Amino acid sequence: MKNIKAINWFIVYLFIITSCSGLYEDGNEMADQMESSIDQISVENLKTKVDSGGNFVLIDVRQPAEHFTNSIEGSVLIPRGDLEFSIADSSFWMQEYLMPPADTSEIIIYCKSGKRGILAAARLQELGYKNVVNLKGGYDAYNPDLDPNAKAEAAPAGCGG
Repeated sequence: MKNIKAINWFIVYLFIITSCSGLYEDGNEMADQMESSIDQISVENLKTKVDSGGNFVLIDVRQPAEHFTNSIEGSVLIPRGDLEFSIADSSFWMQEYLMPPADTSEIIIYCKSGKRGILAAARLQELGYKNVVNLKGGYDAYNPDLDPNAKAEAAPAGCGG
């Protein structure tokens, strides 16, 4: 009988702990919760910055196949899963003919729809970068008229379509 009571208390304890720990169904849910704490830039403001050649770092956190088929001019590809490892890696930035961004540099992040960008921007803030924004709506908002069939045709060989 003691064992059954102990097991029941253990189950109750686990339920309390897991229900209050901020577990998420998926990355979209996490991004939705973090969205209010991340500054965002509109497509119009980003296009103005790109056209004027402003002093900022534009990072595409999508996968290589997404980047190589269509990307924003001047962006640097750092897939979301590599961001923490590459952002301060001087050898990575030398390959891009750029200097690593300082913790005060303006960094603009974009992905396909904005969700990965929110997570990436939050992570950069956690790493100490103070001037990070996400492109609201991602590349889909930047180029809404993109023909989905053109993506597959434009993919370089070996990029997976």
